[in-house]
Amino acid sequence: MASHLHINLQHARFADQPDAPGMKTPPVEKEGGQSVSGKDIPFSRPGTPVPAHDRYAFVGLGSMGKRMATNLAKRLAQNGQPPLMVYNRSADGVERFKDWAKARDVTEQQYTVVDDLCEIGRTADLIITSLSGDEAVEEVYAQLFAGQENQEGKGDGIIPGGRGKTTIFVDTSTIYPTTAGKIERLASGKPHRAFLTCPVFGVPRAAEKADLILAISGDYFAKKHVAHALVPAIGKKVMDLGSNVERAMSFKLVGNSLELGFIELLSECFTLCDQAGVGADKLVELIKDQHNSPALVRYSERITKNKFDAEGGFNLAGGIADAQHIRALADSHNVPMPTLDVAHQHMISARAHGGAAMDWAALVGGQRIAAGLAPFAGKTRLEPYEG
Repeated sequence: MASHLHINLQHARFADQPDAPGMKTPPVEKEGGQSVSGKDIPFSRPGTPVPAHDRYAFVGLGSMGKRMATNLAKRLAQNGQPPLMVYNRSADGVERFKDWAKARDVTEQQYTVVDDLCEIGRTADLIITSLSGDEAVEEVYAQLFAGQENQEGKGDGIIPGGRGKTTIFVDTSTIYPTTAGKIERLASGKPHRAFLTCPVFGVPRAAEKADLILAISGDYFAKKHVAHALVPAIGKKVMDLGSNVERAMSFKLVGNSLELGFIELLSECFTLCDQAGVGADKLVELIKDQHNSPALVRYSERITKNKFDAEGGFNLAGGIADAQHIRALADSHNVPMPTLDVAHQHMISARAHGGAAMDWAALVGGQRIAAGLAPFAGKTRLEPYEG
């Protein structure tokens, strides 16, 4: 309790005062003249610190990270802020990011490649991470925190009104809730730092368009600062999940279980269409007319056209890892999730036949095998087993 009290008092310096009753968030201008309303950012704009003085860093340049980092670098340049610091654990990832950014008119003057996590922890004000799993997150944050502890107090960290320094760490990865809690306890064990969980909803294609939904939890004033820093730069909306950092991660897992449930149900229905001969194209038409959901239409087209390249989507490896976390979370709360269990089995079967890099809609392969069909060729039947 004492550490939470300390961190909340400390972070009160992020704004002059909390939101007053009835206070509305002013619209934020987006590119092309669009605006983000108070419904999209549930916090009023902070009075301090001045955003133009902040130094941002982005750690993790994978499929999602390179897209978010590119958008953020572009936004910072437009606002006249310092170049975005970027880091990736593998050199190949840095080169892919450079190629991606260049193709989208983001020059090397708009970002700085850093090869030392401790240096980022020491010098950045707001650090966003997008990593592959719990182990990577724990390893990276150990180094970031070590760097932050070596700040010299001169120009390091956010300095609101000259009353001290605080570095905000924002994790957008999908990790197990208790892992997030562990990192938050490490963060609160030292002064001048705040840790937020901010998992994102949306596939890489949505990240490219800054069309993500951000679920955020942690210290109130840190959230307030981060929400306005990241929307509309990398996302379109922020959902506030409260002060407990584990809640946003739990919410993310629940949201992903919903997506997996959609894909599993579509897989079963389209496989039945193939077997019954009623026309998968007609079911796609019905989905478009009756449900009008871009996600359902996207998954339906991947399944019916056997398009399982994960570029712009989400792969089986990530889906299986998420399913394992979801099953653990459900078990800890005594919640049976039979649809998720079946989807997990089908993803493992699909991985065995096609590899972990396929889009997670390839889980239909597991369903097709069970129905006597070839996993990734639609109506092609398997040869009967004759032992």
